[in-house]
Amino acid sequence: MFKKMTLALALVAFSTPALAGSCPAMINQIDAALASGKVANAAEVKKLRDQGESLHRSGGHAASVRVLQEAMKLAGMTN
Repeated sequence: MFKKMTLALALVAFSTPALAGSCPAMINQIDAALASGKVANAAEVKKLRDQGESLHRSGGHAASVRVLQEAMKLAGMTN
């Protein structure tokens, strides 16, 4: 049981920085798509992008990635 808890904590500890690093890259990709003017749902994508950035800044990196992935999907982007 202790091994499993230690492993779970280690996975969380090491995955959070990885997620944190992907947020800015995703935000930049979304910004580039919005700047191109080719995003049909631009207002909603921008709203999700801003929400994702806010989550990232507050330390909610996993939630940020989920929201940013949703924005990218809505914008017709692949990640």
